[in-house]
Amino acid sequence: MKKILFLSLILTLVSAAVSAQRGPGFRSNRQRAVAGFNSGQITRPERFELRKDLVRQRAIQHHAHRDGVITPIEKRRIHKAKCNTRRDVIRFRHNGRNRVI
Repeated sequence: MKKILFLSLILTLVSAAVSAQRGPGFRSNRQRAVAGFNSGQITRPERFELRKDLVRQRAIQHHAHRDGVITPIEKRRIHKAKCNTRRDVIRFRHNGRNRVI
């Protein structure tokens, strides 16, 4: 019985620590794209382009993690892909095109 309580306490503390790592303002690029599309600020072709960007970004991360070591060049490439995707989201939301339906 003590083992179960002790393990549940440890599990609770670990989950609280993990959830505290993301701040209240954390939103992923995918959430930004979905919010922009639902509000009508992003058109369908723009949404598909953002999806392609996210797939490319995941592929870059996968290739970087493949050998178990992320080099500074790979870190820079991952960071650049994230920045470009975020820039595209902002650009699409503020370009003045609206979805009709």
